[in-house]
Amino acid sequence: MKSLCKSLFALALASTAFFIGFYLGQEKIVARFPTFQDDKDEKA
Repeated sequence: MKSLCKSLFALALASTAFFIGFYLGQEKIVARFPTFQDDKDEKA
């Protein structure tokens, strides 16, 4: 029973780390692209 709890905890920890890394990586990719909406507002 202890091994089941440990494996579930390890699975939850690994999946949480994966989703945090995925979210942070996605923000870096989005930050590379310029914001076109802001450019239009500055020109007007």
